[in-house]
Amino acid sequence: MATRSRPPVPGACRKTQEAERLLARYPRLDAFELARLVAIFPDLPLIDKAVMTADEALSDKLAAFYRDHGDRLSVSSRLLSLLLVLPVAAAGAALWWLIG
Repeated sequence: MATRSRPPVPGACRKTQEAERLLARYPRLDAFELARLVAIFPDLPLIDKAVMTADEALSDKLAAFYRDHGDRLSVSSRLLSLLLVLPVAAAGAALWWLIG
């Protein structure tokens, strides 16, 4: 079954276009292409991910991609805690400096 090629979304970034091309062929990707898709997917803008989810041609493949590789796409809890601790520490230091 051949996949139908569609024009890229106007204004979509190059990474989004690359992700769409790779998703259109998923799961028939070689190891390098799969690694590339896993590497660029977390960096895509949320709106572009939403458009892919709503796209009839990509939504099933995107669901399969998340099912198969979703654990590799999530942000680590260590990074999330670091992103939370740094602003809290900066605010605490600023408050201490202002009051002290």
